[in-house]
Amino acid sequence: MATAIVYGAPGSGKTINTTRIPGKSLLLSSDNSALVLNNFERPNLTIKEVRNFKEFVDAFESATTAKQYDNIIVDCLTDLIDAYIVEIRENGFSGDIRQHYLAIYTKVKFLVRKAAFCATNCIFNCWEDVELVTLPSGEMVNRVSPMLPSKIKQQVCGLCNVVAYVTSANDKSNKRQWYFITEGGNPTMMGKDQLYLRKNCKPEDIFTAPKN
Repeated sequence: MATAIVYGAPGSGKTINTTRIPGKSLLLSSDNSALVLNNFERPNLTIKEVRNFKEFVDAFESATTAKQYDNIIVDCLTDLIDAYIVEIRENGFSGDIRQHYLAIYTKVKFLVRKAAFCATNCIFNCWEDVELVTLPSGEMVNRVSPMLPSKIKQQVCGLCNVVAYVTSANDKSNKRQWYFITEGGNPTMMGKDQLYLRKNCKPEDIFTAPKN
């Protein structure tokens, strides 16, 4: 099935909007953002709290194997990686700390790769990062991208079919609507859509083919 990374700043609407997709969904919540969903109707959504990285891995692997859901939403991958590093430092560690970083980076890449070949659509929510990059022309610009460790960011994003940034705009009726920007090739914003080559889409349509 398809995989996606959806990213944005805290409060940008990642949790609210990724749970709008049709079908039976499982939300693996690590940062308590799911509380906001008490204000919305999500009859086909199951929420499971994961308090640390091991709980997340166990729940994710169980869900992808069970095939009970159309969609699995991880909220959020940035927090889970950070939590793992904090746990290591709080519990003490022996040997080279770089081995622990390598272990978590390898596990994340493994899980994202596994998601690409399971029978369930998977969305990984991430926080927003702003990084200074150098273009082929030599010009330096700020680029918005998912907040992931630099050593695995390109690989994780490369393994996903869609990389989307959360934004909003007023429609013709002056009503606020949410959109995912998925346009590739933008030097100031990381995004792509291997599924349908869209520049943007509504959140509920992230895995749905355009009707036109």
